[in-house]
Amino acid sequence: MQLTILDGERTTTVESADGTSVAPSDLFTATGWQLKPEGLCQGDVCVPVRDRGELLDGDCVRIEGFATALRRPLVADAASGVVALGQSLIQAGEQLHDRRAPDFTLQDINGVEHTMSKIGRKKKVLVVWSSW
Repeated sequence: MQLTILDGERTTTVESADGTSVAPSDLFTATGWQLKPEGLCQGDVCVPVRDRGELLDGDCVRIEGFATALRRPLVADAASGVVALGQSLIQAGEQLHDRRAPDFTLQDINGVEHTMSKIGRKKKVLVVWSSW
């Protein structure tokens, strides 16, 4: 069965026996995270995994266990074979604590794009309205 993993800007399709777990090598390809004896690692960062039973299904990594271990929101549609990983809750919390908004681009009413980081260093007020 094919499983499509959406992780930020990265979209990867890998093989999955049950639609909920992938081989460790496919997890690395899809997310950049490796399963090592010390835990889940990406570059110099390693997150210890307390309960490997929650993370592993035989030799495969359970996507739900992976998301839980890294404190990332997960949306899965087993029928479609698609899972989407959200931003780490730890990173989101740090941004809130530091009062940093993630960079984004929006169009104004005339279709002109405005990127938050290009507006300057002054404080900004963003007003959004919708009819629904």
